[in-house]
Amino acid sequence: MNTPTKNSNTDQTKNKRYVFAQKTGADYTAIKLLDPKYSNVIYKYGKVRFAKEEKADGTLPMKFDYDILSNPESKDIDNQEFIDFIGDILIEVMEQQLNDGKVEFGE
Repeated sequence: MNTPTKNSNTDQTKNKRYVFAQKTGADYTAIKLLDPKYSNVIYKYGKVRFAKEEKADGTLPMKFDYDILSNPESKDIDNQEFIDFIGDILIEVMEQQLNDGKVEFGE
């Protein structure tokens, strides 16, 4: 993914769950959550992988690494619900990057 050079809001009419956050001098973009359940949690994605084969239901499993950079309100994020939540955001971000032609593929 390309890295924005400054903090930017996501589409305000469609999505108020997160914003991109760029730390000065960092070579990555983080995401700051706005959803009340996880508000102010800041994290970044690491490696993203897809399974080689679909499941029986036609879905293609995805695995991803992430690092929590800040959780100032000690939100409960050590659970599958949080992982699913940020997984959905990852899919949104990837779809937008694909639509904008800004995806970089690496090994």
